[in-house]
Amino acid sequence: MATSSNGLETQKRKKRDRADTERKLIDVALDLIRDNGVLAGLNLRQVAEGAGVNRGNIYHYFGSRQELLRAAISHQFAGISSALAASRKSQKFIETRLRHFLAKHSTRDSELRALLVIDGDDTVDPMPLFEPAIRELRQEVVSGDIDRGHDLEALQVAINALLRGYQIFRVPYAKRLGIKVSELDTRVTRIIRTWLEAMARPPANAQNAKN
Repeated sequence: MATSSNGLETQKRKKRDRADTERKLIDVALDLIRDNGVLAGLNLRQVAEGAGVNRGNIYHYFGSRQELLRAAISHQFAGISSALAASRKSQKFIETRLRHFLAKHSTRDSELRALLVIDGDDTVDPMPLFEPAIRELRQEVVSGDIDRGHDLEALQVAINALLRGYQIFRVPYAKRLGIKVSELDTRVTRIIRTWLEAMARPPANAQNAKN
């Protein structure tokens, strides 16, 4: 019985050690992407060194660099989803989208997904939670925030594309204009608010719009 107990404890310890190592590798990978930028790629040797493990551990635990990035995305998105769900409560269409637009915690998710696309991964989901988002837009049609003549799928793609693009290039955009990021946020938010407010009116080509 003692041997079985010791064996069980050993298994539990190995699982904890593996989980700790996986989390450490993910954290280091995310830190490197944050520090070096998404276009710099992800150097697995640096990841291994930063986590204090052998490079072979990455392949043993994740199988490839892409799988490590997917694990990082899952880790990040779990927290993002919780934060976004909390922010939706008592928020109207425009305010919710503007809050998402300026959510700093979403930036790394966009960078990671972009990095996977650049890496040649054609399985990347650019719009996670797409179906729930469409359901929300339909509800906002009912509430009058969006005219029923608008193509909701195209609207969600446009919102998603604008959101992710701005999150990735937000700092370089501000640098290019020679202004503070906070000032750019204010100016761009004003433009986006005007666009979203227009969604309450019928589209110019309403007769051809998708229902």
